[in-house]
Amino acid sequence: MARTVASGYDVIAVAGDPEERGYQYGLAAKTRIEHALRTYADVFRHYASWDWATVRRHGLRFAGPIEDFSPASAREIRAIARGAGVEVADILALNTRSEIMFAAPGRARALASTECTSFALTPERTTSGAALMGQNWDWIEGARETAIVLQVRRDDGPDFVTVVEAGMLAKVGINSSGVGLCTNTLISDGDEGRFGVPYHVLLRSVLDSDSGAEAAQRIQSTSRANSANYLIADAGGFCADIETGPGDGPCGVITPVDGAITHANHFLVDGLTGVDRYLERKAHTRNRLHHLTARVQQHDTHTIGSLQEALADHADAPHSVCQHPDAAQPVAERTCTIAGIVMDLSARSLVYAAGSPCESTWSAPVRIDA
Repeated sequence: MARTVASGYDVIAVAGDPEERGYQYGLAAKTRIEHALRTYADVFRHYASWDWATVRRHGLRFAGPIEDFSPASAREIRAIARGAGVEVADILALNTRSEIMFAAPGRARALASTECTSFALTPERTTSGAALMGQNWDWIEGARETAIVLQVRRDDGPDFVTVVEAGMLAKVGINSSGVGLCTNTLISDGDEGRFGVPYHVLLRSVLDSDSGAEAAQRIQSTSRANSANYLIADAGGFCADIETGPGDGPCGVITPVDGAITHANHFLVDGLTGVDRYLERKAHTRNRLHHLTARVQQHDTHTIGSLQEALADHADAPHSVCQHPDAAQPVAERTCTIAGIVMDLSARSLVYAAGSPCESTWSAPVRIDA
């Protein structure tokens, strides 16, 4: 186990089987995990008047679906709890916080706080000839105190690196098979806290995959707990955006146009929802998508640097691609960019800005084999 600091976020490296790496992860991230538990206790108290014991009970309801879908992830969750010295129910609550929010009073208001804008470029649209992808990950300001970079070495699947909240299995990342993952919250009129495989467990399943096609099939063939968008590409040329609703119904598949895909927080494929609940509440998701798409179209080919500049876009601020916390908002509702991330799928590496990309120093490349 190794623990370093780069650009403001801890870089935690773990290795071994699910129990070994989970325990190492929990031990190294203990302080940030404890902070995450306090942060989400405040969030659920603010939005739903729920105490943490109630939140944990809801999280425990997903232990069965996680075990059935991925026994290794279930083992890892238990080991993270042991390493951090917290209850398994605490780590389950962190990894199912999206699903718990759907079941909580005031869920629409809480979930509409998530605002992410993502992109993927095929090799013909990049100066280096390597597929590049990335996004701004936007969430509550408290996540700036809980975010980490997790590097995982293992024998039971591809190695990977992910930018994620401490205690959670995965978020945005890339694996040693060259599979890259970006993601956006979607909210359909069918999201109501149903049973199914949780969102963050599905995110991890993408990084467990040997190819983009395998990852997409896992998402499409699973009974999902809620709606979400999965932007998946690999170094071998696969590139697709998978829009999903809850359950095991059909998904929407978006392929590159002129070598690019961009996405925000609203459905682009017809028929997956009657009412787009996110778009209904925050129509500026369309503006963010427009501005990021325009940035991508500015150049015939892109470099990592030009994509970093795109993620620093402030058009239509404060509801821009690059977002800053609003001190006038209650702490639990104060959203901002937690990290800007750009991944090179051929190099199996990512660079990230801890905080708003316009004012943060981008990291040196974080490689899977570092």
